[in-house]
Amino acid sequence: MDFRDVWGDRQLTGCLIATDAGDSSGAASQTGWPKSWPSHSSFVIIEAAPNTTCQDDILQLILLIKINMVGVPGKYKGCETCRRRRVKCSNERPYCQKCISSGRQCEGYERQRVFITGTPQNKGRVASHPKKSSSSKKDSSPSYEEPPRTLDITPVHPLTSAWDDHTLVSSQGVEHSVLVSALHTRLPYTLPDHSADDSTPFRITFPPYTPTDLQSLLGEGDFGVRAQCLARLPSVYEQDDSAQSYCIFFFEHETAYAFGESGSQQMRRMGPAYFSHFPNHHFFVRVYRPLATGFALLRRQDTFVSSPDWKTVPWQRHPKSLLDHLLDLVLLLPAIFSQVDQIVPSEPTLHRRHSAQQLLRDCLSLERHLDAWFQMANRPSFEHPVAYWTEELISPGGLIPFTDSYAFRDANTGLAFLYYWMTQILFHQCIESLHRAIYQPVIDAYPNMWPDLPFDLQIDLNRYQHGRMFAADICRGLDSVLHDTVQPDMLIMPMTVAMDLYRDINSVSQDGLMEIMWIDNFRSRLIEKGQHVASVLQSQTWSEVATF
Repeated sequence: MDFRDVWGDRQLTGCLIATDAGDSSGAASQTGWPKSWPSHSSFVIIEAAPNTTCQDDILQLILLIKINMVGVPGKYKGCETCRRRRVKCSNERPYCQKCISSGRQCEGYERQRVFITGTPQNKGRVASHPKKSSSSKKDSSPSYEEPPRTLDITPVHPLTSAWDDHTLVSSQGVEHSVLVSALHTRLPYTLPDHSADDSTPFRITFPPYTPTDLQSLLGEGDFGVRAQCLARLPSVYEQDDSAQSYCIFFFEHETAYAFGESGSQQMRRMGPAYFSHFPNHHFFVRVYRPLATGFALLRRQDTFVSSPDWKTVPWQRHPKSLLDHLLDLVLLLPAIFSQVDQIVPSEPTLHRRHSAQQLLRDCLSLERHLDAWFQMANRPSFEHPVAYWTEELISPGGLIPFTDSYAFRDANTGLAFLYYWMTQILFHQCIESLHRAIYQPVIDAYPNMWPDLPFDLQIDLNRYQHGRMFAADICRGLDSVLHDTVQPDMLIMPMTVAMDLYRDINSVSQDGLMEIMWIDNFRSRLIEKGQHVASVLQSQTWSEVATF
């Protein structure tokens, strides 16, 4: 093997001889190879040109290609993620439970052949092979395993809905009631400290809070989210038992993906079962699915989370909330919207009319399911006979043009109703478009240009022209939910849909201006609440739980 292409014009040549374990007639035995050298390894015999002093070059070349490091998979020691973190692997196939429970992406067990180089200055030591201590220290010091950076927390049974603001978890044998929330921000920057222990809690900082701008994301390709789950368990860090415990998902939108893999491809590769365990389940339910649903609705394109597996498997261990059941239905709409957008602009033919009638039939079926959800949501509870009620305005001038506001029995109920009214606005606009397309005279069926609809498709169109009423319902409930919620970003989607409706009204009739101004003022209050949450979180010390 000629190494002159590596060494330039220096006169060095060598031949590569590989030993073969278990083969007494191999190159090792023929060249007098020491038996103590490792098997399945490759070495180089260097032949230097006469009258050449090149000891340093020879040493560097040997270090470069001395291999039980080149092209050899190595001994089985766990998945690649655990090996890189230098922690013990639980070795389940195809993905280890240790990675899944910590929210990490298990990279599997396939070994990659890698090339590791060393230099004479560091005596061949590389990053993946830490410096060895002296034998005297090894004899006198006990073995020490590097503490993991992540905090191991597990939920306590019985498991509750991910939308419950407080959940009971266990860490190091101690139970904590943690406040669970999520906040849209640039992923936190860890403030440096002088501790050498990676398990030491750290402080974070991030930019001022800004709400998600869904409209700006519509033209940026596939939807993706990067997130980091941090926890603060005060009884572990200090002796203040009265301090609050937190488990927070910091998230930001991502539109650029390494190696060309999109955000949805990453999620599909992990699969729905990956999100059935804490904290992965809470990330999927409280962060990813609501955002993906809103993105699909505004973009009017189907999303993979609408498939049956993604509506059932992540909830194998945790119960569904009222909002979860509603989103199961809402996720059927983007595919319908996409088909409507293809049908409505086309020429009015019989085929177009029949397609519109079938879509209308699907919409009316979905409407019955939404009506059933609304009845379920309005069931009385032990504490409250109704799900929501009206309240007089304390300062009417601040809530003009609405005469009253809504109060809800709890924040999650209020959030579910806001999303229901938002859905009704978009859904009824879709039904109205289909109705107009069906009753448009066709060009290929003269003289039978007008439709003769079956009884089940004969609807009262006036019922589907109350979008402004639903937008007012949203606005009347926003402040109540904002006051009670720990996740203000969830209000952005219904607020955006209401704002779009009022802007459409204003563009054709000069009406709706006061409602637009009111929503702008509410957005300021939402930012104020988000910044308050951010300030509280930045004042805490944290440990990492998982990254997504």
